[in-house]
Amino acid sequence: MLKNNLIYIKIFDNLLGFLDTGGGMTFQFRKPELNNKINNKIKIIYREDTALDYLSKKVIVFFGNDYWDNKIYLFDYVHQNFYFINKIPKHLTPYTMFNKKLNYALFQVQFEGKNEVFLFDTGAATTRNNKNSAISFLDGNVFDKLQDKYKVIKKYDDDRSPCIIIPEIIIFNTIVKNVKFLRREKNAFYNFMTNQTGIKHIGAIGGNILKKFKIICDYKHKVIYV
Repeated sequence: MLKNNLIYIKIFDNLLGFLDTGGGMTFQFRKPELNNKINNKIKIIYREDTALDYLSKKVIVFFGNDYWDNKIYLFDYVHQNFYFINKIPKHLTPYTMFNKKLNYALFQVQFEGKNEVFLFDTGAATTRNNKNSAISFLDGNVFDKLQDKYKVIKKYDDDRSPCIIIPEIIIFNTIVKNVKFLRREKNAFYNFMTNQTGIKHIGAIGGNILKKFKIICDYKHKVIYV
């Protein structure tokens, strides 16, 4: 299911899992008494993580990028279908998936007239008025260079982080206009996430942009199809 362009999948009853391709390992972080029941469906460890307190209390499992290891997954934001598939449909356009470490998927986006690398991040989120929604991220180094050029919304979210509106980007050969990017700390992507992924990049593309696409990620062969 899709809510505010963030992806959730049903675990059982009214309990959910949160899909985050920009995260690391998969684990259960609430309701430890249900771990045995969950393990009947998905082999998963339990650990507490207060960093996920922003998620709804119904969310008890975090699906990180190890969930997609060597698999093919459909991220169909248009029709709200999210599941594993075994075969790539015909007549799709392939794009290079940059990958060096774990299952982080990165790809090129035309940004400010240049081909820049971004993280494919279904879990990129912001909280406004206590409601979570999808967003995209820019490293503070990039954001600060552009803030005098484009419209900036100060104190955009509950953390009082600013947001910049980029007039146009080109992603998967498609022009997307008036894209919101939230500022992350300087070197959050330049250094930290570049070290995590092994690939230099400047930010993350989240569901506020991905919502326009039907995407297949082939993690085994490192290809993105649209």
